[in-house]
Amino acid sequence: MQKIKKIGKLIYKLNWKFKVFYLFLTVFFVFLINIAIAPLHKMQEFEGLVNSDSLFLEKYDSIYNHPEMRLLVKEKAFKEALLKLAESDSIQLVINLSDSTVNLSIKGVMIHQTKIRSIGSDKIFDEMPLIQEVKMFSKPLSVYSQYATFEKEPVVVRHAPKDTLDAALNAWQPDTLIQNPAFMILSVGYGINLIFEQEDNPVFQDKWQKFNFYNRLRFINSIRAVSNFVRLKKHDYHPAITIKMPVDDLRAIYRALPNNTFIVINF
Repeated sequence: MQKIKKIGKLIYKLNWKFKVFYLFLTVFFVFLINIAIAPLHKMQEFEGLVNSDSLFLEKYDSIYNHPEMRLLVKEKAFKEALLKLAESDSIQLVINLSDSTVNLSIKGVMIHQTKIRSIGSDKIFDEMPLIQEVKMFSKPLSVYSQYATFEKEPVVVRHAPKDTLDAALNAWQPDTLIQNPAFMILSVGYGINLIFEQEDNPVFQDKWQKFNFYNRLRFINSIRAVSNFVRLKKHDYHPAITIKMPVDDLRAIYRALPNNTFIVINF
């Protein structure tokens, strides 16, 4: 107690500039702690989703956690989600991380499939108990926002031909649509971010676009973190899954997705 009083007296005797500086350091330190423990809050949030659903807990048998049952239970949850997704009349997205594929589906029929080149996921998903995985991913998730570094509905401007000769020449001109480097993010249910990258970045423009894309995400996250801290709210952590795939498939998938997209994820 005496040490605390001594520290208090020393701070009181400090110049006002030092007081402001130490106050800033204290606030900044608390801010960093708030961000550091955000993943723990997210894990508690996922746990709360399960514990608050008494009907789900009654149906969930503890035998499901047996190693020999685990894969069967995960497959059952995946099939249940696909059945619910099939009720939609529009094109939807199916991400099967177990066989490294991304699929477009309509009424339960897979109309496009591409192989994932590499996958990166938040540690939260690696440590997630089976009961949480079944609860969260046995049904389609809503996509709340979509953003990409290229146009969703590209427009090609063509000038009307002056005569028949010009029309004939124009028919053989290549497509002049500029294809920007492809990076995309989908924000889905439970605060999960799905980040899609083109598999290769061969030229400077691709690397620069990737740098700007991730800088945009960091800026948005920083603004949210500061806003929540000022309002005395805990930091809203968004666990991410990063998927690399061929650039043409990435563009095709993004342009095919409707505004009211639903998605199924299988781990």
